[in-house]
Amino acid sequence: MLGGPPFVRDAAVMAVIFGVAAFIWFGWGQENPPRRWRLWLGVGSGLGLLVAVIGGVLSWQHWGPESALADAEARRLFGIVAGIEFGLAGIGAAFLGLTGRSRWIPVWIAFVVGVHFVPLAHIFADAGLIVLAVAMVVAGVLGVVEYRRSGSTPSAVVGMGSGVALLAFAVRAVVEVLLR
Repeated sequence: MLGGPPFVRDAAVMAVIFGVAAFIWFGWGQENPPRRWRLWLGVGSGLGLLVAVIGGVLSWQHWGPESALADAEARRLFGIVAGIEFGLAGIGAAFLGLTGRSRWIPVWIAFVVGVHFVPLAHIFADAGLIVLAVAMVVAGVLGVVEYRRSGSTPSAVVGMGSGVALLAFAVRAVVEVLLR
């Protein structure tokens, strides 16, 4: 095993979620990327969807009662974490948009999404999600650094970095399921 979640169903569902999220982030990165990135962003989007479909089939094949979210307290905590994540992401994006700083929205979203993986690592007993948290936050930081250094669109840098991280974790989840 690769150290993923202890339940096969959870790994399969993570493959779907991370694959779709990779597709979305690679898509966001296509806002105004450097010319040489365009093909790779498109390939990443396609791969994200492909892995999500594979994860969907695996989820269907391995659906059952065994899941970290079978526990009522875990479901409650998951709901709280997701609610806080969506709330903070939305409020921050609205603030940035209303104050003329919309270029920083992907940086903010990457930070919020990244941080939310820390409590999820505990809920799903998957320490690897801490690595994903760090990767998402680093992608956001790189978006700021690269914008200040070269004027690159933050969404391109953050989209590429977050897309790669999420695609890697989607593939990791598929491999986890297949190895069990």
